[in-house]
Amino acid sequence: MLEAASTTPVTASGTRPRSSDGESMTTTIEPPVKVPAPVDPAPPSGTRVAASGTQPPASATPADASTTPLEPSGDTQPEVSRKVKIWLGIASIVGACVIGAIGFYLSFGNLSDAGSTRFGFSVEDAPYFAIGVDAAIVTCLALDLFMATIRTSWPLLRLIAHGMTLASVYFNAAANGAITEHLDKALSHGLMPVLFVIGVEAGRRILVHQAALPADHDVIPGHRWVLAFRPTWRIFKTMKIWDIAYSEAMARQRERAIFNAWNEYKAELKKANLTEGSEEALARLPKKLEPFGLTVDEALALPDRMAREELRRTQLAEQRARELELEKERAAHAAEKERLAHRKEMAALTADLTATEGVAGAQARGAVAEAEARADAQARAATSLGDAIESREAAEAKQRAAEANARAVEAEKRAAEADAAKMAALATTETEKAKALEAVHRAAEAQAGAAAAEKRAAEAREATAQIIRRAVEAEDFANFTPRQRRVRIVARMILAARPEDVDLAAIEQAIGVSMSTASTTKAEAVALIQAGYDPTTGFDPEAPSRTA
Repeated sequence: MLEAASTTPVTASGTRPRSSDGESMTTTIEPPVKVPAPVDPAPPSGTRVAASGTQPPASATPADASTTPLEPSGDTQPEVSRKVKIWLGIASIVGACVIGAIGFYLSFGNLSDAGSTRFGFSVEDAPYFAIGVDAAIVTCLALDLFMATIRTSWPLLRLIAHGMTLASVYFNAAANGAITEHLDKALSHGLMPVLFVIGVEAGRRILVHQAALPADHDVIPGHRWVLAFRPTWRIFKTMKIWDIAYSEAMARQRERAIFNAWNEYKAELKKANLTEGSEEALARLPKKLEPFGLTVDEALALPDRMAREELRRTQLAEQRARELELEKERAAHAAEKERLAHRKEMAALTADLTATEGVAGAQARGAVAEAEARADAQARAATSLGDAIESREAAEAKQRAAEANARAVEAEKRAAEADAAKMAALATTETEKAKALEAVHRAAEAQAGAAAAEKRAAEAREATAQIIRRAVEAEDFANFTPRQRRVRIVARMILAARPEDVDLAAIEQAIGVSMSTASTTKAEAVALIQAGYDPTTGFDPEAPSRTA
């Protein structure tokens, strides 16, 4: 037979109903234990709840057959005033302190004497023994109260305090000889520590109740161990193994017991060939469920409750099935999403490869364009060098021609003056004519010199082109870098003119570099010229010998 649960319905006044034998069903738990709600609301008076799917039987339950457990009682207890509570609390504290002081005073004197005479301590150390025993009790109880206030209860402290209390009782009782021979003395010496511990326990319960502390709220009441040891041990084992509170363990045990009783009830109905929900079948329920603390109305409402629970379990099973199907669909969706992501990644990699190949082709085309640009720059530099040489020689030839023309003009002027003077003075005519002829002759010579200068300029341009061609061939043979080639282009420009005449803008335009690079290149070109570079002879200090 299953054991009944110790939790019972709680009335509105906060007290538990008495059992059928008149004994109160209160427990030793400080605040009231959270009790599960009634199985079902009590049916109206005069009606009996039938099983699911059946009509109520014709016979009615008397109106006073059962009462609802949660119905408030008609007599409400008057509330104690706050002033009375304060005075009662002060009196309790003062009384507990007086009892404790008296008890510890008597215990100190008794244990101090017994410590040196019976327990083997010296006269100097015996008082410390007495203080240590009593201080251990006070310290453990104070620590227990403190840890309860910070919601970190440790039941071991109370056990130690109670153990030290028993030790103090024993030491005080044994101070006057054998306990069995002086039982009255033993009781009198052990009474005060016990009263002090009882007072502290009462204060602890008040503190826990007023502050609604969770510490030690859900403990197994002591009377349950006496009334039902084996079921209580199973509950205790469940609490410790699964780390749950007593009220929760009791609720589980009660639900399990009611469910098992319900299954036994259905088996009995089937065995007795009774229809579930019939009057005779329902009449068996209150007696069947009496050991589990259910009222008559709760017992009669159990079929409906079980039907609802069965419906709820069915709905939960269907919901779990739907959730499982949904999880499968989500898994399939995730797999498809992963496949699409993989395809997207492959497409991205393919596009990246195509872009990389395009970049490589562009870089190759860029290298070709850069080589062509360098060749164009070298050609422009050579042309610029030739143009510079040609421009200088042409300018010199033009300057000489201009000077010759100026002299010719001056000669003509003088000839004119001579003619005028001849007209003025025939005596000097022949002399002036000779001078005029001489001037004409010099002008003809100047024109011939200008033509020769033009010819020399053309020859210089041809020589410059040959010098540049030989220099480029030498640079190709020496496998010079683009930077070395640019330095030699600037060096040839400087040799064709003067270093101060070759500005950075001309170098920047000739070799296609920035202003700072042009400055550095000019400096290197000057250093190269100083090292003996001569494109006319083909000597280059940095080029390897062709015969090597």
